[in-house]
Amino acid sequence: MASTPLPTKILESSRIAPLPGTTPDHASLPFTYFDIFWINLPPVERLFFYRYPHPTTHFLSSLLPSLKSSLSLALKTYYPLAGGFRQIPGTDDSLELYYVEGDAVPFTVAECSGQFDDLASYHEQDVSQLECLVPVLPRQEELQPLLAVQVTIFPGEGIVIGTSHQCIIQRVMAHPQCNLCTHGLKPCLSGSSVSSPVPIFDRSLISDPSNNYSFFYNHVQSLLKSVREGTIPALENSELVLATFTLRQEHIQRLKQLVLAKADQSKTSFHCSTIVVAFAYIWTGFVRAKRIDNSSRVSLGIAADFRARIQPPLPKEYFGNCVGFCIATANVADLVQDDGVFVAAEAVGKAIDQLIERLKVVRKWFDEYASLRGTPILSVAGSPKFKVYDVDFGLGKPSKVEIISATKTGPCQLRRAETNKEELRLALHFLRMKWITLRSISLTVLKIFLSKHAALLSSLYLLQFD
Repeated sequence: MASTPLPTKILESSRIAPLPGTTPDHASLPFTYFDIFWINLPPVERLFFYRYPHPTTHFLSSLLPSLKSSLSLALKTYYPLAGGFRQIPGTDDSLELYYVEGDAVPFTVAECSGQFDDLASYHEQDVSQLECLVPVLPRQEELQPLLAVQVTIFPGEGIVIGTSHQCIIQRVMAHPQCNLCTHGLKPCLSGSSVSSPVPIFDRSLISDPSNNYSFFYNHVQSLLKSVREGTIPALENSELVLATFTLRQEHIQRLKQLVLAKADQSKTSFHCSTIVVAFAYIWTGFVRAKRIDNSSRVSLGIAADFRARIQPPLPKEYFGNCVGFCIATANVADLVQDDGVFVAAEAVGKAIDQLIERLKVVRKWFDEYASLRGTPILSVAGSPKFKVYDVDFGLGKPSKVEIISATKTGPCQLRRAETNKEELRLALHFLRMKWITLRSISLTVLKIFLSKHAALLSSLYLLQFD
């Protein structure tokens, strides 16, 4: 049963442009094959929750003008974000980011009388209730906008800043080394004189002697045709719930120790990190909750940053996408055994070990993707490396960050906790009854794995739901 929408009122709709005279008259950034690969995905929708114990009048007269002026000033450096993407006129398959002076970012101000503390908590919540906090990224025929922003005030309680942006600029919005929020808006809001990294727009840094761009473009058109014909169904949010739990530092370390000990016993080696054991843990819980047939094979899809892996490596200030993906696969029968976490960790670790080799076979990525259709797959959005809890907008650290669009692309989000960089937040969405099952089974998976390998287990509540 769908929830009642939150009582929300639009106070203002405007557009924020870079300061006049501070940007080129126009600019064009041609797509690379890394951009094309993600063009088919829906916009990334992220919500930042902040405590703000002031009335609407104070917000409108004090904070809002600073947010607007800071965004305008930040867009002086990140001006392509005020533009959009389009097909280059006179071409059949060439796309570009295009900006012309006067382009601007849609900016919405809203007021909500809902319970901020409830929305900012980590218990399960109806996804449909959060959608009113997400800005609408308008669809246009010739030039598709890249970014939209919405600021929603909960009088006397808090503020939610929502961003919606095309997936092709995900790195520009979230990567810790060079992004709009941390290195653009934050210094402007704080009045800091510390120089921010200047983005590098040179697309020739990504070499493409084999013309992978055209190959990727043709395959993307086939995918778009499948979407138009309805052969790839869209997810509905009306019955989805979203909830977050914490994997504590001591539990992560214990998992890593046990996985490495089992690897040594099995005389095998693979990349074993915090992210690997976190993926392994939630993958096994996912498979059990789905009650997938034991004779099946299942996959885990992970987005991977190739910026430092391509040759020559890209500078950290590169403005654009360099993200691909890797796939880990395993037998369900192996994942649901007591040692399932180790099996999953080995599959994930070895997939990550092969990332550099994947760059040599990029044309097989689409075949690999197509081969997964009809098979159970868990995909992961976000990364602890994005440091989303460092985005303060002049309001301090957010009390909560959510990726709402992940409900359309995959059931798992991963990020670092806001108070401890060694802890992880795992956000999951499922149909309500499946969520209850997953919560119960996830606790069981961790208890079984740890108790089997540890004679003394002082705490059995190893998974904390907040």
